[in-house]
Amino acid sequence: MSTVICLGGGEIGRLGVRSLLGDGARVLVVDPDEDCLARSLCQRRVDSPDKVLVCSEGQALYMKGDGIDVLADVLQRWTPDQVVPAAPGHLAARLAMAWSLRSYRPIVPFGGPLLKMVDALPADTVQLIDSVQGVLAASHIPSDMRCREGCEQPSVCPATGKELTPMHQLVDRALAETVDRRSVMVTIGTKVGAIRGGDIRKMLDALGSLGVAMTMGIATSCRCHAIVNIFRSGSE
Repeated sequence: MSTVICLGGGEIGRLGVRSLLGDGARVLVVDPDEDCLARSLCQRRVDSPDKVLVCSEGQALYMKGDGIDVLADVLQRWTPDQVVPAAPGHLAARLAMAWSLRSYRPIVPFGGPLLKMVDALPADTVQLIDSVQGVLAASHIPSDMRCREGCEQPSVCPATGKELTPMHQLVDRALAETVDRRSVMVTIGTKVGAIRGGDIRKMLDALGSLGVAMTMGIATSCRCHAIVNIFRSGSE
């Protein structure tokens, strides 16, 4: 039986929770809105995330709060099997910044390596670059097209008809040429992409290994799309 934390209880969160419950997982939904859509799937409200560890298979609990704060708190004690990023923003990057503050080793967005990373990716895949925030978005799907609903990400894209090199592989190679440390989290599941808790733990370990003024790229990616944030560790 897997233990899952779903950050965000909106439409995406509700879809993810319903799918996970069908698979027999026990799920903790975290959202600041007590009337969020996924709340109706939850058996009860709890005041501690640890309560999910003793609930039954195929049950969901609701906790009011900020998802990143709750997840950072959880990771100081135990590691969920999966985390569903169903709230706005790049979960992994937001967690990395929160974790770095808790460990008194702050990181800051750093756009310096972005152009080098762009050069290392196929030219037609980069869709967004924000040098101020150190953010890059890449996709195999042109910006004027949309993915097929329920797409299971086959090796040949059903929208474009092109054979794809998995985006997570392309991003990992590009980061290897660009930054000192990297963490590429590959999403799992076809309805709502979840991140393995073990991969999040490895990201936090990599953060802990950063020396002064070192750079780190953090990405979340499936076969088709990726979001990347680049950070630089604080100087003495």
